Amino acid sequence: MELSATNRIRIEVDRDLCIGSGDCVDSAPAVFALDDDGKAIVIDPDGAAADDVVEAGRNCPVTAIFVIGEEGDLYP
Repeated sequence: MELSATNRIRIEVDRDLCIGSGDCVDSAPAVFALDDDGKAIVIDPDGAAADDVVEAGRNCPVTAIFVIGEEGDLYP
């Protein structure tokens, strides 16, 4: 499992669950973007503090964002 250099996290987006609400982009625009399909993608896992990344995951209305740290799941 490869973790980001600074935050030491891995972010996964379940593309089947993602509805493209953009709440994650609004919460952490340096971390998330919407791709051409309108689905969330991770552009930089170190683009915001780890707590802000977790908060962006919490803001997802369909729980499509998973944040994993060195000790295991941070969210959900």
